[in-house]
Amino acid sequence: MNDFKKQEGFTILEIIIAIAVLMIFLFAFMTLSTSSIGGIFGAGEKSSALFDAQRRVDREIDDGPTSGNVVNLSIKFNGYELPPITAEEIEIPYEYDGHTGTLYYFYPTGE
Repeated sequence: MNDFKKQEGFTILEIIIAIAVLMIFLFAFMTLSTSSIGGIFGAGEKSSALFDAQRRVDREIDDGPTSGNVVNLSIKFNGYELPPITAEEIEIPYEYDGHTGTLYYFYPTGE
């Protein structure tokens, strides 16, 4: 009759608590993993869109800028101002994952 009292092991309550704690950790890990994977894919899409925009800038430089936006760039550094540079502005819009942006490039005209 006393054989039942000599047996050692976990009670059902201890098992339920252990499973609950394990599920909390698994849920936190899965949430973190899902958001990390989403960030990785988003960064990949942005990189791809920027690479494509840079390719379009390179193509426009090879063909000669056609935008016609001539600007004078002045650079100030440490209280010293360099002579202005005349450049044509190349403006390339890009889009990725519902976001939009613009890549600007200034092509010196040599004037």
